[in-house]
Amino acid sequence: MDIRKHLLVTFACLFTCIPIIANQKPYVSNLSRDKYHAANKNWSIGQDEKGIMYFGNSIGLLASDGMEWKLFQTPNADLVRAIAVADHQTIYSGGSEDLGRWDRDQSGELKYTSLKSMIKGENPLDNQSFWRIWIDGEKVYFQSFSHIYVYDHQTITPVEGPNAFLLLLKVRNEYWVQEMYGALYQLDNGKLIRMPGSEFLNGTTTRVILPYGTDRYLVGTSTGEIYLYDRKNFIPWNLSLSRQLAGQELNCAIYSAKRNTYYLGTQLSGVYEVDTEGNILNHFSSANTLQNNTVLSLYEDNQNNIWVALDRGLAYIRYTDGLSYYRSTDGGFGGVYSATVWNDHLFIGTNQGVYYTPQSRLNDLDIFSSLKLIEGTQGQVWSFQQTDGRLLCSHTNGLLEILPDLHIRHPYRINTGVFRTLDANINGKPIQIIITYEEMLILNKSTGELNAMRQISDPIYNAETDHLGNIWLETASRGVYKCRLNDELNSFRYYTYYGNEKNNSLPSHLQLFKSGGRILFLGNNRFYIYDEINDNLQLEQHLNRCFEAIYDLKRIVPIDSEENWAITGSSVYRFFYDGYIARIREAYKVEADNLSLITAFENASVLNDSLSLICLDAGFILHNSHRSKRQTVQLSAPNLEFVHTGREVNAGFMDLSRDIQVAYEDNTVTVGFSVNAAFAENLFVQYQLMEMDSTWSAPKRLNSVSYARLPQGKYTLRLRTTDGLNNYSPDTLLNFEVLPPWYNTVWWYLTCGVLTITTLLGAFYLTKRRLQAKHLRRLKAQEARYLRMVNEQLQNEIEEKDAEIFTQTSFIIHKNELILKLKDIVDEICAKNTQKGLLPLYQKINILLANNLDTEDDWKMFLIKFEQKHRNFFKRLKEMHPQLTNNDLRLCACLKLNLETKDIASLMNLSVRAVENNRYRLRKKLDLKPTQNLNEYFLTID
Repeated sequence: MDIRKHLLVTFACLFTCIPIIANQKPYVSNLSRDKYHAANKNWSIGQDEKGIMYFGNSIGLLASDGMEWKLFQTPNADLVRAIAVADHQTIYSGGSEDLGRWDRDQSGELKYTSLKSMIKGENPLDNQSFWRIWIDGEKVYFQSFSHIYVYDHQTITPVEGPNAFLLLLKVRNEYWVQEMYGALYQLDNGKLIRMPGSEFLNGTTTRVILPYGTDRYLVGTSTGEIYLYDRKNFIPWNLSLSRQLAGQELNCAIYSAKRNTYYLGTQLSGVYEVDTEGNILNHFSSANTLQNNTVLSLYEDNQNNIWVALDRGLAYIRYTDGLSYYRSTDGGFGGVYSATVWNDHLFIGTNQGVYYTPQSRLNDLDIFSSLKLIEGTQGQVWSFQQTDGRLLCSHTNGLLEILPDLHIRHPYRINTGVFRTLDANINGKPIQIIITYEEMLILNKSTGELNAMRQISDPIYNAETDHLGNIWLETASRGVYKCRLNDELNSFRYYTYYGNEKNNSLPSHLQLFKSGGRILFLGNNRFYIYDEINDNLQLEQHLNRCFEAIYDLKRIVPIDSEENWAITGSSVYRFFYDGYIARIREAYKVEADNLSLITAFENASVLNDSLSLICLDAGFILHNSHRSKRQTVQLSAPNLEFVHTGREVNAGFMDLSRDIQVAYEDNTVTVGFSVNAAFAENLFVQYQLMEMDSTWSAPKRLNSVSYARLPQGKYTLRLRTTDGLNNYSPDTLLNFEVLPPWYNTVWWYLTCGVLTITTLLGAFYLTKRRLQAKHLRRLKAQEARYLRMVNEQLQNEIEEKDAEIFTQTSFIIHKNELILKLKDIVDEICAKNTQKGLLPLYQKINILLANNLDTEDDWKMFLIKFEQKHRNFFKRLKEMHPQLTNNDLRLCACLKLNLETKDIASLMNLSVRAVENNRYRLRKKLDLKPTQNLNEYFLTID
């Protein structure tokens, strides 16, 4: 019975939800030229396998990976009207009087090559503009209004057919084109084949051909007529839709297989989303979401979201399962603080009052035009509460009751603003707790008595009751109180304070909420629970582990007894908690450009078991838990684009297919990368250079990272993407090495070793030479000293010899002179004395004197002494003058001693004249010149 009841309730909820959110409202983001930095007008859209988007812009090819926008221009900055993306390396484009291809170089930049010269003829593209390009295997079709060209990577040839074309359109794997104001043709293997029955379109301009089912087509004209075509007949598809499109200039369309819907782009009224029956599901225009109504192209990306190329800017239509976005465009609606569904109406509380609309109007294309203000509710609305079939509104002007006829009344006399009300049952007695700006009130529903609880002077912001009948009060900045009412319900019997003033480990502000039947507290991103045994607040481990990587938690909003919303400053999390298990089931990022949570008053209102309304500053988001999916987020890792080294802008790009080695002088390394679906999923990038960074960087929106002046060594750069919801992609790793400087290489060390050894050897050799020289100098000095000593000794000996010679010579001379004088005296005495008896005496004396005057012995002694001093003198003199006699040699010896003539005569026992004669004869023998001194000549002979 209980199971049946539960099923009935579930189905009732489902059918109740269907009219509320029959059509999912996507989030629309507008991109102006101030964001992408190019021309206003965008003509075409494409995407490569890495998720990078490309746009044909009026001044070039525009590209974005969701992190950064880049504009690539042709040499003349020409218009790029049509593009076709082959892959990340090659894009084809066409414009006014030109067609070509873009190829990506090693730096990640796209370089343009014109293919115009491959078309035969003189000025073959005069006045031609290319409107469509399609890639069919190895062939590329370029279509202008006058020709279709086929490019096979070697040649470009025109397709034979009509003289004028409208638009070449791709349907499934078929290519269709309309002859200008004529029939349809199918392009097959380079030939145009007329489609049967298509003459029906003569006089029209067919701009849309879409698949319908498996074998039929939707054909739309610029005037808005849409026909169902089965290759035979054209049948009007949806007349109501055609009437809506009439006069809007249908310009382009796409089919979304995932959503099974069609998107129709017009030139005057934006984009229509229709189902397979032609019913309008959504209308995106300048009246609600788009910045411009002229749609030039539509494209479904890899995430099944829709890009819109506009006459002024770009738009991005993003779908999130289970979420519908409602945004006020005029700014007069105000910020949304609370909402509720009551009496088949949706009530929205804003800072400007209470607005209402029937539930069914949520399907309207512009819901805000249907919202009406309830008179008397002008001002700040804080919350709603349904009690006993009544709807109460907590308002800055007090507590208001909204009546079924949508008028208001004041149920109680409260002269201050009210934050919220809460129904409770204390000891079997129903009460209503009313939190006002000044105090807390207790309404006894049985008696109607309203009492103020003034025992606690702190401002109260929220209240909850536990299973024991305690009332927990949340203050603005002083923690919480646990209170117990008396039996009369008019005051507190007792109350206990829990907070920072009592326990400094607790935060100053504790937010109060109830989940899993328990009272819980949130403060400074930490969860606490009441411990009844110890009567204190302790950390709740399950919730803290669940939210350990999530920061900036602002508020917890219970959905039911086990489901809750956790709200941060920019995200919402739907999580499960039953007291034993805590698990995040869904996580959503709230857009920051034109939709954001209200700072300091973040909130979500639960409309029923499956619907929640997330309050925003300029609208709201509806969450349908029946349509949302259990999230298993798989983010794509970043794709490496280039590695640049050094500081030169146009040089230093490395080949990613090889090991990256960076020269030390180029040790500034810049790594470029792209992220798949970065724009669609609002992704960020984190990076970490393992050898330099201790932690991951903060999440950033960038597509390159640079490290300057890296030391030598091996490095690993880690890159990952994150959505800000605690989801991360696998790491992309880049390994590279900064080579050592020239002075720190093996060859340098070997060179240094050789130089060191050479230097040491040189130093050793020089030191050895110096020591040897020093030793030689020392030996020479010793030898010099010895020679000086020997010389001195020899000099002394010479002097002694000279002295001896002179002494000997003087002695001989004096002796001879004395003997001669004695002889003369004897001769004189003998001559005067005639006594014969004395004659023998005289003879003996003369003989004795003659014997003592024997010069031969004196000469021997003289020559011995002379030879001792002047060795080899006579030998050398004899060799020079062999004709010299002994007497000549004796005279030479006397002249060598520089003796005077008188002394020589005395020494040689000759007369002075005889000596002079001998000298004269000697000069002749020696053959001396008249001017040459004889004595000086002998001084030169050693």
